[in-house]
Amino acid sequence: MPDSDQNRLALMPIGPDIQLPADGEAKKLLEFCSVSEPDQAAMLQARPDPVQHPDWWWLLRGTVAELRTRMDRPLPANGYTSWPTVPEDSGPVGMFLYAWALLAAVPDLIGVHRRRGISEATTRDAVNDLGGVMSSHYEVTGLRGVGLFPLWGPPQSFCGIDLGIGRHSFTRTEMAFSDGLAGFALQVHIPPIGPLVEEESVASIDHALTFFARHYPDEPVSALVCKSWMLDPQLRDYLKPDSNLLRFQHRWQLIPHLPMDDVSEGDREMMRLGLQVRTPESGDLSEEHLVRIPQDTTLQRAFVDHIRSGGHWHKRTGIQWLLGE
Repeated sequence: MPDSDQNRLALMPIGPDIQLPADGEAKKLLEFCSVSEPDQAAMLQARPDPVQHPDWWWLLRGTVAELRTRMDRPLPANGYTSWPTVPEDSGPVGMFLYAWALLAAVPDLIGVHRRRGISEATTRDAVNDLGGVMSSHYEVTGLRGVGLFPLWGPPQSFCGIDLGIGRHSFTRTEMAFSDGLAGFALQVHIPPIGPLVEEESVASIDHALTFFARHYPDEPVSALVCKSWMLDPQLRDYLKPDSNLLRFQHRWQLIPHLPMDDVSEGDREMMRLGLQVRTPESGDLSEEHLVRIPQDTTLQRAFVDHIRSGGHWHKRTGIQWLLGE
C-alpha cells in the first residue's frame, strides 16, 4: 500500500469497538441498499471477525468511526480524501470491508434523516449507491466487493452529505476563506446513469434548491459548484455543438484552470467515470491502457485520439452564484 494511503489510514479516528448486524438484519440492510443477491451472499460470507482478522477489524473500526464523525455535517471546505483501495490479493474479507463499514452506518443515517423530516424513500435512494458500486466493481475487476475502487462518493452518501435528486446528486459543502466559514454551496454531480438531458438536469437542480431550503434551513445555499471532466472545454473540439454535454457546459462559469502536479489525473478520472473502464491508480495512460477502450462512441474515440496526440483531459470547475440579499 502506498505511503500516502498508510498515512491516510493512520489519521482515521478509532472509536469504541463496534458490533456488526447479525446476518438476518444485515440482509435486510443490504436489500435496503439495493445490493444484488449474489453480492449479498458473497458479503455475508466475508464477514470480518475481530479475532480472526484483527488488522481488518482495526480498519473497520476506523472507517465506521469516521462515518459517525461526519454524520449529518456538510463537507468541510478542505474536503475529504477517498478511502484508499486495498491490495488486490486481500481476499473477500478485504474486498468487502468498506461495504461492512457503510452498512453499519445505515441506521444512523435513517435516524438523522427522520429528524430532518426526510422520507425513508429518499434515504433508500441515497444508499442504493452501494448496490451500484458493487455491480460496477464486479464488472470492472471480476472480483466481488468494493475494495479496488477509491471510494469517495459512497461514504458521503452514507453519512448524509450526498443526496440524489432527479438526474443529479448533490453534496452539501461549506465555503470558507482564511478567516473562516463564508457560507454553504451545493456540489453538483452527474452520475453515469444515462444521457444528460438538459430538461432533466434543470429540473433536478430546481428541485434540489427547494429540497435543501426546506430540510436544511441552517445551511442556506449561496452557490452551485460542479467539478468534472465534463466541463473540459477541449470537448468542444470533438462533440457536436448541440450535444447534451456541451449544453450542460454552457450553463457554468468556468474558474481558470490551475495545472496539477499529476497531469494525467484528469485522464484517469474521465477513463474511470466517463468511459467506465478500469483505470491505473497513478501515472500516464499507456497504449496498453488505450487499446482496451472500445471505439463505438464519439466520446470514446475523442478520449483516445486526444491522448494519442499528446494532450490531456482536465477536471474543470464551474460555478453558478445564487443571488441573495
